Amino acid sequence: MKKKMISLFTGAGGLDWGFHNSKNYELVIANEILKPHLKTYADNHKIKLIDIEEYNNDDDIAVCGDIHELSVPLKTDIIMGGPPCQDFSVLRGSDNRAGFTVKRGKLYEQYLRIIEATNPDVFVFENVVGMVSANKGAAYEAIQDDFKNAGYDLVFNDILNMANIGVPQARKRLIIIGINKKLKINKIKVNEIIDKYLKNPILEKYPLVPLEVFEGKILTNLQDKYVAIMKGYSGCMECIDNEYSEKWKSEYESLTFNIKEDYLINNNVNEYDENEFNKAMKEHEKILKILGYYGRKVDEQTFIDDTNNRGRKNRKVTERMHHIPPYYNFKAVDNTEWKVKGLMSNIYKRIHPLRPSPTVIAYGGGGTGGYHYEYNRQGLTNRERARLQTFPDNYIFNGKTTEIRAQIGEAVPPLASYWIEKAVSDILNL
Repeated sequence: MKKKMISLFTGAGGLDWGFHNSKNYELVIANEILKPHLKTYADNHKIKLIDIEEYNNDDDIAVCGDIHELSVPLKTDIIMGGPPCQDFSVLRGSDNRAGFTVKRGKLYEQYLRIIEATNPDVFVFENVVGMVSANKGAAYEAIQDDFKNAGYDLVFNDILNMANIGVPQARKRLIIIGINKKLKINKIKVNEIIDKYLKNPILEKYPLVPLEVFEGKILTNLQDKYVAIMKGYSGCMECIDNEYSEKWKSEYESLTFNIKEDYLINNNVNEYDENEFNKAMKEHEKILKILGYYGRKVDEQTFIDDTNNRGRKNRKVTERMHHIPPYYNFKAVDNTEWKVKGLMSNIYKRIHPLRPSPTVIAYGGGGTGGYHYEYNRQGLTNRERARLQTFPDNYIFNGKTTEIRAQIGEAVPPLASYWIEKAVSDILNL
């Protein structure tokens, strides 16, 4: 018998993907205030989308509207969601993190309200790492206490680097999994399950990288492609005189142009074991197959939502990017005609073919969208961002280009949901 699930602050559905994909769960209701996001979700899962005023306690439905106005009287087995996190985000700086002091910072209370009303067996809560330190830790402590007082054991309560479980992106998020105390679970076995799915030492040491997810192949089959990419950067900073040009020249001269060796160097793998590396490559292949990328180069696919269409090139940006090597940012062109002001490290930052991408960002102009590792490429397409976020290629997005970028950047990587679902299902089957 399928378990019932409720999705709150659904967005485009990244946190839900693993549960839908497993076929072990059926949706009661999904709620999101932004209609383009929820239409993406509804279209992909073939469910009806209505406004909150029309909601009449139906099952298998997507309800667009303010969660404060939502009443869910139905019993459920699992609730998942990540309340909007702007006021907890470290991107805003510690002085600006209002946390509990504003309405958005208290949206988690609506999440808690619905948990208390429906009494699920399990909940999955996601948020930014800034929540842990907001208000000097008071918000995080209060949230934990609220969940425990509602009758839940927090069987996983940690900051999870998504790169450590196979996402080709250095994206850290707070994940809390709570199990209803009425289930009287074996905590030793629960810890074993959590370790099995949410901790992967092999992937932590040998992460999946953008070159693999864009090309649909594992590293060992991409030697020629890697050499062609890096040869393109020969002399890219010769006309620049600053500390970054000297650093890059030294790095470029030290390249072996052997994809395996340069991968190990770029990911700080100091103790190399061939059997371990081969095991890691099998893990990479497994993940590419789970996501449907294996053997499918992103540039060779056609998407009906136009997410892989490249924007018009800007001459000034092209010139600037021709002097910014992989994993460098706007600082590479300091003291030149291409200089630009920037307050964050992601401004005009190129991803590196052999390192997990920086965090995919939902909003912002001024070079915040992420830039391709190919020398003659400018910004990433939305579909490339979606692959860095591990959305399958058959996940079709709704909305304007900027709205789709937001849906992708705000999401929990679906691959994380894949592993969370496996952990939750195994725990519930104890």
